[in-house]
Amino acid sequence: MSKILVVDDEEKVCWAFEQFLREEGHEPLIASSGQEALDKMASEKPDLVIMDIRMPGKLNGIQALTEMKKLDPDVYVIIMTAYGSMQTTIEAMQAGAYDFIVKPIDLDQVGVVIQKAIKSQEKSRELDLLRSEVMGKYQKDNLIGKTPQMQEIYKTIGNLTTNDVTVLIEGETGVGKELVAKAIHYNSIRKDKPFVPVNCAALTESLLESELFGHEKGSFTGAVTRKPGKFEIVKDGTLFLDEIGDISHNMQMKLLRVLDNRTFERVGSNEHLKMRARIIAATNKNMAKSVNSGQFRKDLYYRLRVVSIQIPPLRKRKEDLPLLVRHFLSNINEELGRNIKGVDPRVMELMMAYDWPGNVRELENLIKSAAVLCRSDIILPEHLPSKIAQSKKESEFNELEEILKSVLKETLDSGSDTPYSDITEYVEKILVEETLNEFDGNQVKAAEKLGISRTTLRKKMKE
Repeated sequence: MSKILVVDDEEKVCWAFEQFLREEGHEPLIASSGQEALDKMASEKPDLVIMDIRMPGKLNGIQALTEMKKLDPDVYVIIMTAYGSMQTTIEAMQAGAYDFIVKPIDLDQVGVVIQKAIKSQEKSRELDLLRSEVMGKYQKDNLIGKTPQMQEIYKTIGNLTTNDVTVLIEGETGVGKELVAKAIHYNSIRKDKPFVPVNCAALTESLLESELFGHEKGSFTGAVTRKPGKFEIVKDGTLFLDEIGDISHNMQMKLLRVLDNRTFERVGSNEHLKMRARIIAATNKNMAKSVNSGQFRKDLYYRLRVVSIQIPPLRKRKEDLPLLVRHFLSNINEELGRNIKGVDPRVMELMMAYDWPGNVRELENLIKSAAVLCRSDIILPEHLPSKIAQSKKESEFNELEEILKSVLKETLDSGSDTPYSDITEYVEKILVEETLNEFDGNQVKAAEKLGISRTTLRKKMKE
């Protein structure tokens, strides 16, 4: 049911509309002047307005329409009049009218116009909701992390939303380069325009050229129709060139020409088309090294790198792990219909010891996998892949190695003639004592745990 305001100084017209709208399942509101209509707009907030263009008082229909749009820019107003001149129609549409109907009124025709307006409103609201969801998903506030490195990235994104320049995002695979690119786009003046990603590493040189610039019919074997490229499709939006460090020298030269001239041509055409998009590029390579080695053009590198964003790998910002885990669990609970409350402290300990070669993407996939395996509301160590536990052991052994190196240096510096036996005896003493304590002095269990015979254990205890 929609709330519909009818504005007309003729009582019979208002009565007819009131009966008709009730029969159609709508809630009618009635006003006899422009000012009364504005008052009801403010208090009742109707979904739709049907208004006569000629009314008594200071405000005619066009003037009232203008004021209504100030109160609610999204309100749909249908103008009706007995004087359907071209000029009146133009004025009404310029003032923001949704549609225009001429008296005498055919209520069946009005019903069609109302239904059309309501459907259009629903589509508009759906689009607004979708846009707000997309923009909300990629707002800089939704990038997860509180480390100083991430704080600097947030500041840079904030500056880039009001400065429409080319950006180069550098970082290892899986750190979230595309997420940062979307955060820049969906918070910029181009937010209502397309965001078009292209994975440059996934295409051969010829396919990438066609993908970016488009091609004319017959320009090469298989080109049976004209095809617009991404530069043409994106228009005033943002073109995200992922893995830009993998493109060939030939493509580097062509891309440089586009950035310098702001024009491009389809493959097989001499027609110059204007490039209006913003370019955001990303790479997992060390671009400074690629430039120094001659693999990447220096002039293109600096053209792309007007502003550079370096995204740190996850192993260098492990303080963000609890925040990321909580964020991914929230998303996964919604996606899978689960209610997992968190992870066991031992799980967090294991994850903190792991180096995350796949970065944030690997963490997200691991949490999702663990959530599928988990039958309770807490993720436990057994829900993690074995490589995570093994990584902790390796980390602990690395720490032990550093300690032993330090002890060896001190033993040698002290002038010991038997450093090997001194250190070995010390380590064995700790192993035997701690294992016996764990099993309350039970020699059978302690020997089994240490992987030695009971006789050897007794010998070590005596020593």
